[in-house]
Amino acid sequence: MEEETRKQVIREKLKQQFKGKRAITAVYHPKYPESAQREYLRLCSSYMAVEKQILIKYLPELKQIINNPTGFHRDSALNNEEMRKKERYLSLITVLSQIKLLFEKIYKELETTLGLYRLSEELKKIAALNYKLTVKEWKKMVSKTLAINLLEDYYSGNFYKDILSKWVSKNVDLIKTIPRNSLGKIEEMVYRLYMDGTSNTNIVKEIHKQYSISKRHARMIARDQTAKLNADITEYQQRDAGIRRYEWSSSGDERVRKSHRKLDGHIFSWNAPPETDKGRRCHPGQDYQCRCCALPIFEFDKIDLPI
Repeated sequence: MEEETRKQVIREKLKQQFKGKRAITAVYHPKYPESAQREYLRLCSSYMAVEKQILIKYLPELKQIINNPTGFHRDSALNNEEMRKKERYLSLITVLSQIKLLFEKIYKELETTLGLYRLSEELKKIAALNYKLTVKEWKKMVSKTLAINLLEDYYSGNFYKDILSKWVSKNVDLIKTIPRNSLGKIEEMVYRLYMDGTSNTNIVKEIHKQYSISKRHARMIARDQTAKLNADITEYQQRDAGIRRYEWSSSGDERVRKSHRKLDGHIFSWNAPPETDKGRRCHPGQDYQCRCCALPIFEFDKIDLPI
């Protein structure tokens, strides 16, 4: 009863402060957790660097398999692309078998090396940094909009335990798949290029090109997962504070996708996410690579802040 009375007093004071208004939209646009994203990028880069190091180590052996699979002296006429194709078809079973065995060795060494990384611990640090930055921005938003301060330690302890634990578990699995998927694509590409009669030099060039594509994909995952955790924490904060609706706010630059730009400035309910693209429904930050945010609408009859 005392707690409910306290909440009612706060609500009435806020109404008086804002001259009888029933609600007000946040006036502060929270900052994106850039430093948490940088840490995630660093972690992904270190994982991809291990893959590159191992690939470079085994490239000479791969060249030898492709160049001279049977171990016999090669005729100079095989410099001709047509002759290379013919020889490769004749030695197809031998070569494919040797390539398969080589990539099995690469997979095994990669998993052994990456197993030495304390991936879960690193991700816990990133998650903790993300939540720390998001809470800081939430407190600043409440202070600048309502001119009140939240309890300093309210969002510590177990408040975000489930959200952070689920995110860490999901991202451990996600990061582990990045180098393995990258190697899988490289292995498939090597088979195809070999069958096409591609020269050793060009096969190695294509391997480096595919690795670069995979590295960019890893960076995209880092940005996407940082935004998703930030969005999940934001939703949890606002729902806990009795906030039912928010204003969609885009980052306002050229990178904002057209469908999200259309949502900018519109009001939505936390119970009914808007359609963002082709039937997909998401809150700000929950769509792939989304940097939009949810500006809370503080309804004074519903507000429940730890003041």
